[in-house]
Amino acid sequence: MEKSLRLQNDDLEIDYNLYEAGLSRPKVKAADFTAKTLTSRSELPEQAAYLCTFVLEDTTDDKGVVRYPVGHWPLLDLSRREVIIDSHGRRSYTTSVAFGPSLGQNIAMGYLPADRAKEGDSVLMEYFGCFFPRRSCRWVSGTARPDNERVRS
Repeated sequence: MEKSLRLQNDDLEIDYNLYEAGLSRPKVKAADFTAKTLTSRSELPEQAAYLCTFVLEDTTDDKGVVRYPVGHWPLLDLSRREVIIDSHGRRSYTTSVAFGPSLGQNIAMGYLPADRAKEGDSVLMEYFGCFFPRRSCRWVSGTARPDNERVRS
């Protein structure tokens, strides 16, 4: 979770394409092939949503109980407390939630519309009727060691 490895979690959904999940290749091979124009990053339209990495900074609920959320939970607009919906009508939600020991915080991954997938923006996660603020960390690289140092250790 700390490295935002998409293929190791429950983050790939049939409603989202590989570009939205952050699994596109960094470059297109030089040789000519049939679908080369379809794979060029410059030819791609703006995606409707992106798989983002979030940090849950405080897990204490409204009643003062510390929670450790897991599973799929809706992501809401911070001011309106309504579920965020992308341009295709898909609701935003968390796909994975786990504790990140290197960060000492809970980490989540979830889909957000392109206009909301910005580093540092905050959203609310609803968990059994309680609301927890989440900060969007990155949607390209992971939260721990984004420079990719010591990947295997």
